[in-house]
Amino acid sequence: MNYFEILGRIGRYASDLLVTDANEQAYHNIAHTRYVVDRCAEIAHYYQLDTRDSFIVSAAGWFHDLGYVYGQPSGHEKRAVELLHQFGQAWQLDETVLDAVSSCILATILPQKPTNLLESIVCDADLYHLGTTDFLNCDALMRQEVQHRLGQQIPAREWIEATTKLLLSHEYHTLYCQQKLSRQKRRNLQKLQESLLKL
Repeated sequence: MNYFEILGRIGRYASDLLVTDANEQAYHNIAHTRYVVDRCAEIAHYYQLDTRDSFIVSAAGWFHDLGYVYGQPSGHEKRAVELLHQFGQAWQLDETVLDAVSSCILATILPQKPTNLLESIVCDADLYHLGTTDFLNCDALMRQEVQHRLGQQIPAREWIEATTKLLLSHEYHTLYCQQKLSRQKRRNLQKLQESLLKL
C-alpha cells in the first residue's frame, strides 16, 4: 500500500468536501483540518512513528471533522468514520488500518478518552490551539460558527464561561504537548478569567 499516494487522495477528497460557506464553517473548515493534519505530522515526527502509524494519524486528521459537512455537531465523529470506510472500500484499504484510523477519530469525542499513543496524538492535534497564542482567534471563529448555526447571538459571559469550562476540563495526553503547550494554555485560561471579571 502506497501510504503517500493514498494520503494525497485523502487530502484532495477532504478539501473538496470542506468547500463551504465561510460563516457556516467559520472554524471547522479546511484551514482547521490542514492545521490538525500538520500538528499530527509534527507530533508523529517527535515520536518517530513509522510510515504506517504516521499515515494513520494523518488520515485521522483529514477525516476527523468531515462529519460536519453532513449534519449537526452531535455525532459528527461517527459520520466521519462512515465517510472514511466508504473511501477505504473504494480504494481497497487495509481493514486493520481503517480500524486504527476510526479509533483515532472516535477518540476525539469530548471528553477525549484516547487509549494509545496514536489516539492521543490525534486528540492533542485536534485541540492543539488551546495551548497557543492563536487560541483567542480560534475561539472567536468557533463562536461565529455556533452563532450562525443557532441563528442567534450568544452573550459574551455565557460563551466565555463555556470556554473556560472546556480549558479547565481539558488535558493534553502526550508528554510532548504537555511540555510544549501547557504554559500557554494556563495563560489563555487566565485571559478568559480576566475577561469575565470585566463583564
